[in-house]
Amino acid sequence: MIKRTLGQIADMIGGEISDLNKKDVIIEGISTDSRTISPGNLYIPLIGEVFDGRIFIKECENKGAAAYIIDNDFEINKNITIPYIKVADTAKALRDLARAYRNQLDIKIIGITGSNGKTTTKDLLESTLKEKYKVQKTMGNLNNEIGVPKTILCLDEDTEIGIIELGTDNFGDIALTSPIAKPDIAMILNIGDSHLHNLKTREGIAKAKMEITEGLSDDGIFIYNIDDPILAKVIPTYELTQKVMTFGQDKKADFVINPVENTNSGVEFKHEDITYTVPLLGDHQVYNGGITVMIAQMLGLDEKEIKDGLKKVKGSHNRSAILELDGFDILDDSYKSNPQALLTGLNTSYTLKGYKNKIVVLGDMLELGDDEKKLHYEAGKNIDQKEIHYCLFYGPLSYEMYKGAMENFPKNRLFYFENKADVCDKLKQLITKSSLVFVKGSHGMHMEEIIECIRTLKI
Repeated sequence: MIKRTLGQIADMIGGEISDLNKKDVIIEGISTDSRTISPGNLYIPLIGEVFDGRIFIKECENKGAAAYIIDNDFEINKNITIPYIKVADTAKALRDLARAYRNQLDIKIIGITGSNGKTTTKDLLESTLKEKYKVQKTMGNLNNEIGVPKTILCLDEDTEIGIIELGTDNFGDIALTSPIAKPDIAMILNIGDSHLHNLKTREGIAKAKMEITEGLSDDGIFIYNIDDPILAKVIPTYELTQKVMTFGQDKKADFVINPVENTNSGVEFKHEDITYTVPLLGDHQVYNGGITVMIAQMLGLDEKEIKDGLKKVKGSHNRSAILELDGFDILDDSYKSNPQALLTGLNTSYTLKGYKNKIVVLGDMLELGDDEKKLHYEAGKNIDQKEIHYCLFYGPLSYEMYKGAMENFPKNRLFYFENKADVCDKLKQLITKSSLVFVKGSHGMHMEEIIECIRTLKI
């Protein structure tokens, strides 16, 4: 994490120290949340529509904060004795500090964006690259204008590779964060239907994702998935001065991936004559694993290091993970959902063998824009009634999935609910020995609560 004197930090953000006698105070790490303050931290209070971090400065002092940053027009509480730096805007100061710190580090940054697979690819890259380097990555979902600067400021000075996830809700989001991360390698994994409420079309999503190149270093490398039809259409319209490379199953790709096998324990794929194994579920993992191998080779890892690193990956919570319970299993993919991610998850559930009874529990897919009802209907229509025994739907939009599924399923295999308690009760009736329960929905639907209510069930 960042370790600088208060005077150095003031210089990095162009701020004014309250007491020059305190310019040599050592700052170790930053926090924007009073609940996570550690001794020696610099507290950076942020102001939002429903919160004002400035009211917690005294609490942070009591917890050991060494100093804080404050905006010029705030009246300082005389009961607060730790020093501060005055700036015009604390949120901008956070970004400025991260940008300055990034420029002081001797590090290679890998920037990741895409509609699906960012977190899994980030986990695979970390697991693989740390076979050779000291690596740090974005923790959790800290991928926005606050999370990216915080991630940069958490990097240790001796870290050799930083893996930074860049997310977007609207145009301009990644244009703000990419120059802060200043990636040496930037990638777009794919384009889906996420955030259509703001970005309107898939081409609009691609345009927003391409903002990652705005911070790409002059001698950097940009990589994209050539199998994605939107990327294949949009990216050639850009004139990039940096090196551009592709990956995918298309034989024209710079890095060609050939799927070999998809089993209950993971996927295998080949690049040239070498077979690699990714111990994560779903045939989509060949893309996440493929680009990981591509980058690992670029960074000088040998075959053994790459294979060992891939095998050691630990999937993130609530993302395509099998929970083995008493007599049945849950395929937990409850963290997020959109039409492409849902189709991928369903395909994974189809391929898993050894189950006598397969049940899907699906919640609303949020932020899909004006066509949200149509997209839900089509998703329900595409569920394979030969592979799935029962479908349970929860949430107002999922009612459209329910209606779409009626085109292929007998009505006695479909159930719609308006509250989670009823979903849980029905699941307890339907789950039999050797059942697989696939759970998926957008993060705001909190589908993990359904998992919690059945995971102690004994069959």
